[in-house]
Order: sequence, then structure tokens, then C-alpha cells
Amino acid sequence: MPFRCTKPIPNVVQTITSEPWKIAIDPFQVAPRTYYVAGQRWVGCYLIDTGSGLVLIDTGVQESAHLLVDSIYRLGFDPHDIRVILVSHAHVDHCGGAALMRELTGAKLYMSREDLEFMRTAPEETLALDPRFHAWDFEPDALFHDEDPVELGAVSIRTTLTPGHTIGCTSFRWDVENPVDGARYTVGMHGGVGANTMNDAYYSTSKVLTAKLRERFIADLDRVGSWHVDIALPSHPNQIEILDRAGSYTDEKQPYLDASIWRDFLAERVRQVNEYDEAAIAAMLK
Repeated sequence: MPFRCTKPIPNVVQTITSEPWKIAIDPFQVAPRTYYVAGQRWVGCYLIDTGSGLVLIDTGVQESAHLLVDSIYRLGFDPHDIRVILVSHAHVDHCGGAALMRELTGAKLYMSREDLEFMRTAPEETLALDPRFHAWDFEPDALFHDEDPVELGAVSIRTTLTPGHTIGCTSFRWDVENPVDGARYTVGMHGGVGANTMNDAYYSTSKVLTAKLRERFIADLDRVGSWHVDIALPSHPNQIEILDRAGSYTDEKQPYLDASIWRDFLAERVRQVNEYDEAAIAAMLK
């Protein structure tokens, strides 16, 4: 199925903080060993079964953590088997539940050095982004290094600094094997592509982010877009439509397998970043 994105959820902050059940969704498999477990349709969280414990990528906000935990149980896994939590970037919608999930699981929590600095310098742009969120502060147990994969059991997760949306936004790639035929796939998740923080209006108010990050994000299209990714996963499920096939996964069918989506997805996000600023400039000139 070709790449497509969908519209964001309206009034999502109010919904996720006061009525999260309205955007609840059942967990579902997206690749061998890999599951969507966010429990809600706003922010993606992924669980990887390494055979020697679980890896959790992103946590959503604290207000939806009960849906995340319930999703893990409903798949037949135990949250206490989570050994590693990976934070893609320091915005509250992706790491607002990180401290709570570490407290629950005892997992080792990773994030980038750059976004740790961002979180400490500008809490109002990260964990304290909106007073409706009630995230616990945290210190990571370890920092990402591009040259050192995060390894657990049968899975090695390559982390790559991909700044733009934040200074320390980190993308992930890992290989999985289809248990039916032994085929190997590379699964990838870009750490953050939102144009909402890559425009001049945002830069004029930010303590940390500057237009150089936008330039880096656009320039990275050729580098990051050239990665071979068989199964592209979104950090927000509207950015790459995956919910339309939720529950249809089988090892024989592989509904998310499409190596063309990764490049198309990133090209679309670069287009949106460029268009966002053009629209802002046009509005100012009216």
C-alpha cells in the first residue's frame, strides 16, 4: 500500500488529558517481534520482544500510561519484563510517561545527550509544555551514541541523531526475522518530524531551537532517506497511516512491508516544513 498520512486528531491535548478513552485503540502487531502498544491513537509507542526481555520505544504521556500498560498485558506480555526504554525526543507527548514506566518496570532509560540538555534548559518547551500534562521529571540512565547500538537478546537497535524537530531527536532501526520463511526486514522509526517546531514563529520564542535545525532536517533528506527501511513506523500514527490495517498482521501476509514508504514519508515531511514557513511568511505580508 503506498504511503499516505491522515489529519491529526482535533483538540487532542484536552482529550488525552481528560478523556483518553475516547481515542483508545487495541494493541496490534506491525512486524515480527514488534507491536504498537500506545493504547491511544495520538502518539506511537512500540514494544519489541527480543527473546531476552522487552524494549519499549516512547511512552506517550503520563495520563495515558494506563492504556499503554493494559496494551502490553493484552498482548500476553508483562510490563515487568521491559528491560530498556528508548526516548525518541524530549517532548512530553513522547516521554511524559517515561519516569512512571521506569518506576514500574525498573528498565534502563535512554535518551540523547542533546535532548537532555534541551529538557533541562527549556522545560516549558519539553516536559512542561502544557499545564494539562503532569509528567514526572527524570534523568536518563544512559545516553545514545550513534556508534553503539542498544542491544538486548536477539535485537540490536541502531540509534541515529536526526535533529530538526528537537536538537536531540533520535531515530531507530532494527532488524527482525520472519519466523515463517526466515526473511529479514529492517524496521525504522524516525524520532520526530513535526513542522510545528521547525518554523520562524517557533524559533522566535524558543530558548534552544534555531533555524539551523530546520536546515539540517531538510539537508538530511538524502542521508536519512537513503536508509533501507522495509517497514516504516510513525512516531504519530497519522504521519504514516498504520491504523487502517490494525489487527490484520500475519507472518504470511506482512501488511506493513513496503520499502518505498520511508523515503516518501520523509520527502513529504520536508515538503510540509518548507510549506509551513512559506505560509507563515505569506500571512505576515497580508
